[in-house]
Amino acid sequence: MEGLAEFRAVVRGYKPFNMDTIRLKFPYDLPAGFYFKETITQKLLNLPYANGKRYVWTNNSWRKQRQVQKIYTPKYWIEQDFLDDQKTYFYFEASLPKLLNGENMTALQECQFNEVVEATAKFFKEIEVRIFTHQIENAIPTLLAIGRNINLSQLCPCNLAIKALKSFDYKPNFKYRIVDFSDQRHGGKELIFSINAETMKVYDKTKELMNNARTKEEIALTEDLKKNPKEIIRIELTLKNYRKIKARLKPYLGNQAPTFKNIFKQEIWEGLLKEEMEAIFNNPLQKILFLSQESQPFIDSFLNEHYKHIQTKDTIKGILTSLQTHGFADTRQRYLKNYDSRQTWYNYLKRLRELQNNFDCTALKNLTNVKIHGHILEQSGIGTASQEELALIFQNRVSKNIDNELCNT
Repeated sequence: MEGLAEFRAVVRGYKPFNMDTIRLKFPYDLPAGFYFKETITQKLLNLPYANGKRYVWTNNSWRKQRQVQKIYTPKYWIEQDFLDDQKTYFYFEASLPKLLNGENMTALQECQFNEVVEATAKFFKEIEVRIFTHQIENAIPTLLAIGRNINLSQLCPCNLAIKALKSFDYKPNFKYRIVDFSDQRHGGKELIFSINAETMKVYDKTKELMNNARTKEEIALTEDLKKNPKEIIRIELTLKNYRKIKARLKPYLGNQAPTFKNIFKQEIWEGLLKEEMEAIFNNPLQKILFLSQESQPFIDSFLNEHYKHIQTKDTIKGILTSLQTHGFADTRQRYLKNYDSRQTWYNYLKRLRELQNNFDCTALKNLTNVKIHGHILEQSGIGTASQEELALIFQNRVSKNIDNELCNT
Protein backbone atom coordinates (compact mmCIF):
# COMPACT_ATOMS: atom_id res chain seq x y z
CA MET A 1 0.00 0.00 0.00
CA GLU A 2 1.39 3.40 -0.99
CA GLY A 3 0.29 5.11 2.25
CA LEU A 4 1.94 2.43 4.35
CA ALA A 5 5.19 2.80 2.41
CA GLU A 6 5.06 6.57 2.87
CA PHE A 7 4.45 6.13 6.61
CA ARG A 8 7.47 3.90 6.91
CA ALA A 9 9.48 6.51 5.01
CA VAL A 10 8.44 9.09 7.63
CA VAL A 11 9.68 6.77 10.35
CA ARG A 12 13.04 6.48 8.57
CA GLY A 13 13.45 10.25 8.62
CA TYR A 14 11.33 11.72 5.82
CA LYS A 15 9.58 14.54 7.71
CA PRO A 16 8.32 17.36 5.49
CA PHE A 17 6.08 20.22 6.57
CA ASN A 18 2.60 19.44 5.35
CA MET A 19 -0.73 21.10 4.56
CA ASP A 20 -3.50 19.12 6.21
CA THR A 21 -6.98 20.54 6.73
CA ILE A 22 -8.45 23.27 4.57
CA ARG A 23 -11.88 24.89 4.35
CA LEU A 24 -13.02 26.52 1.12
CA LYS A 25 -16.06 28.79 0.63
CA PHE A 26 -17.97 29.45 -2.61
CA PRO A 27 -21.07 31.58 -3.36
CA TYR A 28 -23.65 28.95 -4.30
CA ASP A 29 -27.43 28.54 -4.42
CA LEU A 30 -29.07 25.83 -2.35
CA PRO A 31 -29.47 22.72 -4.54
CA ALA A 32 -32.34 20.30 -4.08
CA GLY A 33 -31.73 16.59 -3.69
CA PHE A 34 -30.30 13.82 -1.57
CA TYR A 35 -26.97 15.41 -0.53
CA PHE A 36 -28.56 18.49 1.09
CA LYS A 37 -31.76 17.04 2.50
CA GLU A 38 -30.94 17.73 6.19
CA THR A 39 -31.73 21.20 7.55
CA ILE A 40 -29.80 22.22 10.68
CA THR A 41 -29.76 25.51 12.58
CA GLN A 42 -26.36 27.20 12.72
CA LYS A 43 -26.69 27.38 16.50
CA LEU A 44 -26.55 23.57 16.76
CA LEU A 45 -23.21 23.58 14.94
CA ASN A 46 -21.62 25.89 17.56
CA LEU A 47 -20.44 28.32 14.90
CA PRO A 48 -18.88 31.44 16.47
CA TYR A 49 -21.10 33.75 14.45
CA ALA A 50 -24.35 31.73 14.83
CA ASN A 51 -27.46 33.68 15.82
CA GLY A 52 -29.97 30.82 15.88
CA LYS A 53 -31.97 32.18 12.94
CA ARG A 54 -29.82 30.90 10.10
CA TYR A 55 -29.65 27.42 8.63
CA VAL A 56 -27.25 25.01 6.99
CA TRP A 57 -28.08 22.13 4.67
CA THR A 58 -26.11 18.90 4.35
CA ASN A 59 -26.50 15.12 4.71
CA ASN A 60 -24.63 13.88 7.76
CA SER A 61 -26.46 10.54 7.67
CA TRP A 62 -24.86 9.79 4.31
CA ARG A 63 -21.43 10.80 5.63
CA LYS A 64 -21.85 8.45 8.61
CA GLN A 65 -22.81 5.59 6.30
CA ARG A 66 -19.61 6.20 4.37
CA GLN A 67 -17.63 6.14 7.62
CA VAL A 68 -19.14 2.74 8.43
CA GLN A 69 -17.91 1.63 4.99
CA LYS A 70 -14.42 2.93 6.00
CA ILE A 71 -14.42 5.59 3.27
CA TYR A 72 -13.08 9.06 4.07
CA THR A 73 -15.74 11.70 3.32
CA PRO A 74 -15.04 15.45 3.73
CA LYS A 75 -17.41 17.76 5.58
CA TYR A 76 -19.59 19.94 3.35
CA TRP A 77 -22.64 22.14 3.75
CA ILE A 78 -24.66 25.05 2.33
CA GLU A 79 -24.91 27.96 4.76
CA GLN A 80 -26.99 31.14 4.84
CA ASP A 81 -25.12 34.44 4.95
CA PHE A 82 -24.80 35.97 8.41
CA LEU A 83 -26.40 39.28 7.37
CA ASP A 84 -28.50 38.43 4.30
CA ASP A 85 -30.40 35.15 4.52
CA GLN A 86 -31.09 35.28 0.78
CA LYS A 87 -27.42 34.64 0.09
CA THR A 88 -26.00 31.17 0.53
CA TYR A 89 -22.49 29.67 0.38
CA PHE A 90 -21.13 26.20 -0.18
CA TYR A 91 -18.45 25.13 2.33
CA PHE A 92 -16.00 22.28 1.87
CA GLU A 93 -13.70 21.17 4.70
CA ALA A 94 -11.28 18.28 4.32
CA SER A 95 -7.99 16.78 5.42
CA LEU A 96 -6.24 16.87 2.06
CA PRO A 97 -3.93 13.88 2.77
CA LYS A 98 -7.00 11.86 3.75
CA LEU A 99 -8.80 13.01 0.63
CA LEU A 100 -5.97 11.64 -1.51
CA ASN A 101 -4.74 8.70 0.56
CA GLY A 102 -7.38 7.86 3.17
CA GLU A 103 -4.98 8.80 6.02
CA ASN A 104 -2.90 11.83 7.02
CA MET A 105 0.36 10.20 8.06
CA THR A 106 1.33 10.64 4.43
CA ALA A 107 2.55 14.19 3.81
CA LEU A 108 1.47 16.16 0.76
CA GLN A 109 4.06 17.53 -1.64
CA GLU A 110 3.89 20.87 -3.41
CA CYS A 111 3.87 19.07 -6.77
CA GLN A 112 0.56 17.36 -5.86
CA PHE A 113 -1.57 20.51 -6.16
CA ASN A 114 -3.27 19.44 -9.41
CA GLU A 115 -3.97 16.03 -7.90
CA VAL A 116 -5.58 17.67 -4.86
CA VAL A 117 -7.72 19.95 -7.04
CA GLU A 118 -8.85 17.03 -9.19
CA ALA A 119 -9.80 14.98 -6.11
CA THR A 120 -11.76 17.96 -4.74
CA ALA A 121 -13.58 18.48 -8.05
CA LYS A 122 -14.36 14.76 -8.20
CA PHE A 123 -15.97 14.92 -4.74
CA PHE A 124 -18.01 17.99 -5.78
CA LYS A 125 -19.26 16.09 -8.80
CA GLU A 126 -20.17 13.13 -6.58
CA ILE A 127 -22.42 15.30 -4.39
CA GLU A 128 -23.83 17.07 -7.47
CA VAL A 129 -22.24 20.46 -6.84
CA ARG A 130 -21.21 22.37 -9.97
CA ILE A 131 -17.95 24.03 -8.94
CA PHE A 132 -15.04 23.70 -11.32
CA THR A 133 -11.26 23.42 -11.04
CA HIS A 134 -10.46 27.10 -11.75
CA GLN A 135 -12.89 28.11 -8.97
CA ILE A 136 -11.23 25.69 -6.57
CA GLU A 137 -7.73 26.97 -7.43
CA ASN A 138 -8.75 30.59 -6.84
CA ALA A 139 -10.86 30.07 -3.70
CA ILE A 140 -9.55 31.79 -0.58
CA PRO A 141 -9.49 29.40 2.42
CA THR A 142 -11.37 30.23 5.61
CA LEU A 143 -9.44 27.61 7.60
CA LEU A 144 -5.92 26.28 7.16
CA ALA A 145 -3.97 23.67 9.14
CA ILE A 146 -0.22 23.04 8.72
CA GLY A 147 1.49 20.09 10.43
CA ARG A 148 4.74 18.20 10.84
CA ASN A 149 5.40 14.66 12.04
CA ILE A 150 8.69 14.10 13.87
CA ASN A 151 9.98 10.59 14.51
CA LEU A 152 11.23 10.08 18.10
CA SER A 153 11.47 6.30 17.98
CA GLN A 154 15.25 6.25 18.50
CA LEU A 155 15.13 8.94 21.20
CA CYS A 156 12.17 8.67 23.59
CA PRO A 157 8.44 7.97 23.95
CA CYS A 158 6.07 10.77 22.94
CA ASN A 159 4.87 11.23 26.52
CA LEU A 160 8.42 12.18 27.58
CA ALA A 161 8.65 14.64 24.67
CA ILE A 162 5.40 16.28 25.75
CA LYS A 163 6.71 16.42 29.32
CA ALA A 164 9.87 18.16 28.08
CA LEU A 165 7.84 20.72 26.13
CA LYS A 166 5.05 21.40 28.63
CA SER A 167 7.19 23.86 30.65
CA PHE A 168 7.11 26.13 27.58
CA ASP A 169 3.57 27.20 28.36
CA TYR A 170 3.62 30.88 27.40
CA LYS A 171 2.85 32.81 24.24
CA PRO A 172 1.44 36.37 24.44
CA ASN A 173 -2.39 36.48 24.51
CA PHE A 174 -2.74 32.70 24.08
CA LYS A 175 -4.51 30.32 26.45
CA TYR A 176 -2.61 27.15 27.30
CA ARG A 177 -3.95 23.79 28.40
CA ILE A 178 -3.05 20.09 28.47
CA VAL A 179 -5.63 17.53 27.35
CA ASP A 180 -5.25 13.96 28.62
CA PHE A 181 -6.98 11.31 26.50
CA SER A 182 -6.98 8.73 29.30
CA ASP A 183 -10.61 7.94 28.44
CA GLN A 184 -9.49 6.81 24.97
CA ARG A 185 -8.45 3.21 24.38
CA HIS A 186 -4.84 4.04 23.56
CA GLY A 187 -4.49 7.17 25.71
CA GLY A 188 -2.26 10.07 24.69
CA LYS A 189 -1.73 13.73 25.58
CA GLU A 190 -2.03 17.04 23.77
CA LEU A 191 -0.53 20.48 24.46
CA ILE A 192 -2.71 23.31 23.13
CA PHE A 193 -2.09 27.04 22.69
CA SER A 194 -5.20 28.85 21.47
CA ILE A 195 -6.90 32.15 20.78
CA ASN A 196 -10.14 32.71 18.88
CA ALA A 197 -8.61 32.51 15.41
CA GLU A 198 -5.49 30.38 15.92
CA THR A 199 -4.50 27.10 17.60
CA MET A 200 -1.12 25.43 18.04
CA LYS A 201 -1.04 21.76 19.11
CA VAL A 202 1.58 19.18 20.03
CA TYR A 203 0.39 15.60 20.42
CA ASP A 204 1.20 11.91 20.11
CA LYS A 205 0.30 11.23 16.48
CA THR A 206 0.51 7.45 16.67
CA LYS A 207 -1.92 7.26 19.60
CA GLU A 208 -4.23 9.80 17.94
CA LEU A 209 -4.27 7.62 14.83
CA MET A 210 -4.94 4.43 16.81
CA ASN A 211 -7.75 6.11 18.81
CA ASN A 212 -9.49 7.52 15.72
CA ALA A 213 -8.77 5.15 12.81
CA ARG A 214 -11.85 5.10 10.57
CA THR A 215 -10.79 4.42 7.00
CA LYS A 216 -9.34 1.16 5.69
CA GLU A 217 -6.02 2.93 5.13
CA GLU A 218 -5.89 4.21 8.73
CA ILE A 219 -6.80 0.78 10.07
CA ALA A 220 -3.95 -0.75 8.03
CA LEU A 221 -1.52 1.76 9.57
CA THR A 222 -2.72 0.98 13.10
CA GLU A 223 -2.17 -2.72 12.47
CA ASP A 224 1.38 -1.94 11.36
CA LEU A 225 1.91 0.14 14.51
CA LYS A 226 0.78 -2.72 16.72
CA LYS A 227 3.41 -4.97 15.14
CA ASN A 228 6.10 -2.28 14.89
CA PRO A 229 5.43 0.42 17.52
CA LYS A 230 6.68 3.90 16.62
CA GLU A 231 6.89 7.19 18.51
CA ILE A 232 5.85 10.06 16.25
CA ILE A 233 4.98 13.48 17.62
CA ARG A 234 2.80 15.89 15.66
CA ILE A 235 3.13 19.68 15.74
CA GLU A 236 0.19 21.46 14.13
CA LEU A 237 -0.87 25.06 13.51
CA THR A 238 -4.46 25.94 12.57
CA LEU A 239 -5.56 29.37 11.32
CA LYS A 240 -9.32 29.60 11.69
CA ASN A 241 -10.60 32.47 9.57
CA TYR A 242 -9.89 34.46 6.43
CA ARG A 243 -8.52 37.53 8.25
CA LYS A 244 -6.00 35.50 10.23
CA ILE A 245 -4.90 33.59 7.12
CA LYS A 246 -4.49 36.81 5.14
CA ALA A 247 -2.50 38.49 7.93
CA ARG A 248 -0.17 35.55 8.58
CA LEU A 249 0.50 34.88 4.89
CA LYS A 250 1.11 38.49 3.83
CA PRO A 251 4.89 38.28 4.49
CA TYR A 252 5.03 35.35 2.06
CA LEU A 253 2.58 36.59 -0.60
CA GLY A 254 2.94 40.37 -0.56
CA ASN A 255 0.02 41.80 -2.55
CA GLN A 256 -1.04 38.42 -3.91
CA ALA A 257 -4.35 37.06 -2.67
CA PRO A 258 -4.07 34.01 -0.36
CA THR A 259 -5.81 31.72 -2.83
CA PHE A 260 -5.66 27.95 -2.54
CA LYS A 261 -3.18 27.84 -5.42
CA ASN A 262 -0.96 30.62 -4.06
CA ILE A 263 -0.62 29.11 -0.58
CA PHE A 264 0.04 25.54 -1.72
CA LYS A 265 3.79 25.96 -1.26
CA GLN A 266 6.24 24.10 0.97
CA GLU A 267 8.06 27.35 1.76
CA ILE A 268 4.88 28.83 3.26
CA TRP A 269 3.99 25.71 5.26
CA GLU A 270 7.50 25.54 6.68
CA GLY A 271 7.68 29.26 7.45
CA LEU A 272 4.36 29.37 9.30
CA LEU A 273 5.06 26.40 11.54
CA LYS A 274 8.65 27.38 12.27
CA GLU A 275 7.46 30.85 13.35
CA GLU A 276 5.20 29.25 15.95
CA MET A 277 7.79 26.78 17.18
CA GLU A 278 10.39 29.53 17.46
CA ALA A 279 8.03 31.80 19.40
CA ILE A 280 6.91 29.14 21.88
CA PHE A 281 9.69 26.59 22.30
CA ASN A 282 12.88 28.60 21.74
CA ASN A 283 12.37 30.56 24.95
CA PRO A 284 15.34 32.70 26.10
CA LEU A 285 15.04 31.10 29.55
CA GLN A 286 14.97 27.54 28.25
CA LYS A 287 17.82 26.31 30.45
CA ILE A 288 16.15 27.67 33.58
CA LEU A 289 12.93 25.99 32.45
CA PHE A 290 14.83 22.71 32.11
CA LEU A 291 16.46 23.18 35.52
CA SER A 292 13.03 23.75 37.08
CA GLN A 293 12.08 20.20 36.06
CA GLU A 294 14.75 18.75 38.35
CA SER A 295 14.37 17.81 42.03
CA GLN A 296 15.22 20.31 44.78
CA PRO A 297 18.35 18.48 46.03
CA PHE A 298 19.79 18.50 42.54
CA ILE A 299 18.96 22.20 42.06
CA ASP A 300 20.66 23.07 45.36
CA SER A 301 23.74 21.06 44.42
CA PHE A 302 23.86 22.58 40.94
CA LEU A 303 23.60 26.17 42.21
CA ASN A 304 26.16 25.58 44.97
CA GLU A 305 28.61 24.37 42.36
CA HIS A 306 28.11 27.32 40.00
CA TYR A 307 27.33 30.28 42.28
CA LYS A 308 28.58 31.23 45.73
CA HIS A 309 26.79 34.51 46.46
CA ILE A 310 23.57 33.91 48.39
CA GLN A 311 21.65 36.69 46.60
CA THR A 312 22.41 35.16 43.23
CA LYS A 313 21.31 31.70 44.34
CA ASP A 314 18.15 33.08 45.96
CA THR A 315 17.25 34.91 42.75
CA ILE A 316 17.47 31.73 40.69
CA LYS A 317 15.87 29.53 43.37
CA GLY A 318 12.95 31.96 43.62
CA ILE A 319 12.13 31.73 39.92
CA LEU A 320 12.68 27.95 39.89
CA THR A 321 10.26 27.47 42.80
CA SER A 322 7.66 29.59 41.05
CA LEU A 323 8.15 27.75 37.76
CA GLN A 324 7.77 24.38 39.46
CA THR A 325 4.62 25.46 41.27
CA HIS A 326 2.86 27.64 38.71
CA GLY A 327 4.53 27.28 35.31
CA PHE A 328 6.10 30.03 33.21
CA ALA A 329 2.90 31.76 32.06
CA ASP A 330 1.42 32.04 35.56
CA THR A 331 4.77 33.07 37.05
CA ARG A 332 4.98 35.95 34.57
CA GLN A 333 1.43 37.02 35.41
CA ARG A 334 2.14 36.96 39.13
CA TYR A 335 5.21 39.18 38.74
CA LEU A 336 3.28 41.67 36.62
CA LYS A 337 0.48 41.75 39.17
CA ASN A 338 2.72 42.06 42.23
CA TYR A 339 4.99 44.77 40.84
CA ASP A 340 2.48 46.42 38.49
CA SER A 341 5.33 47.03 36.06
CA ARG A 342 6.27 45.29 32.83
CA GLN A 343 9.71 46.85 33.00
CA THR A 344 10.37 45.17 36.36
CA TRP A 345 9.57 41.82 34.76
CA TYR A 346 11.78 42.52 31.75
CA ASN A 347 14.63 43.63 33.99
CA TYR A 348 14.26 40.43 35.97
CA LEU A 349 14.29 38.35 32.79
CA LYS A 350 17.41 40.14 31.61
CA ARG A 351 19.27 39.25 34.78
CA LEU A 352 18.10 35.64 34.65
CA ARG A 353 19.25 35.34 31.02
CA GLU A 354 22.68 36.62 31.98
CA LEU A 355 22.87 34.16 34.86
CA GLN A 356 21.68 31.15 32.90
CA ASN A 357 24.03 31.88 30.00
CA ASN A 358 26.77 30.60 32.28
CA PHE A 359 25.05 27.38 33.27
CA ASP A 360 27.11 24.38 32.31
CA CYS A 361 24.47 22.34 30.45
CA THR A 362 26.70 19.29 30.49
CA ALA A 363 26.68 19.39 34.27
CA LEU A 364 22.93 18.82 34.43
CA LYS A 365 22.47 15.35 35.82
CA ASN A 366 19.44 14.51 33.67
CA LEU A 367 19.89 15.74 30.10
CA THR A 368 16.86 13.93 28.71
CA ASN A 369 14.58 16.98 28.43
CA VAL A 370 17.34 19.12 26.91
CA LYS A 371 18.11 16.47 24.29
CA ILE A 372 14.46 15.94 23.41
CA HIS A 373 13.79 19.67 23.10
CA GLY A 374 16.92 20.18 21.00
CA HIS A 375 16.09 17.26 18.72
CA ILE A 376 12.54 18.47 18.01
CA LEU A 377 13.68 21.99 17.17
CA GLU A 378 16.68 20.76 15.19
CA GLN A 379 14.39 18.55 13.08
CA SER A 380 12.52 21.71 12.10
CA GLY A 381 15.65 23.69 11.31
CA ILE A 382 15.59 25.77 14.51
CA GLY A 383 18.87 26.21 16.37
CA THR A 384 19.08 26.71 20.14
CA ALA A 385 21.80 27.75 22.53
CA SER A 386 21.41 24.45 24.40
CA GLN A 387 22.14 22.47 21.26
CA GLU A 388 25.48 24.23 20.89
CA GLU A 389 26.43 24.20 24.55
CA LEU A 390 25.94 20.49 25.00
CA ALA A 391 29.14 20.08 22.98
CA LEU A 392 31.11 22.67 25.02
CA ILE A 393 32.96 22.58 28.34
CA PHE A 394 32.33 25.65 30.47
CA GLN A 395 34.81 27.12 32.93
CA ASN A 396 33.33 27.79 36.35
CA ARG A 397 35.43 30.97 36.58
CA VAL A 398 33.08 32.68 34.11
CA SER A 399 30.09 31.88 36.27
CA LYS A 400 31.83 33.25 39.34
CA ASN A 401 32.65 36.52 37.56
CA ILE A 402 29.00 36.99 36.60
CA ASP A 403 28.05 36.10 40.17
CA ASN A 404 30.25 38.87 41.55
CA GLU A 405 29.12 41.48 39.01
CA LEU A 406 25.40 40.94 39.62
CA CYS A 407 25.26 40.23 43.33
CA ASN A 408 24.16 43.81 44.13
CA THR A 409 21.85 44.32 41.13
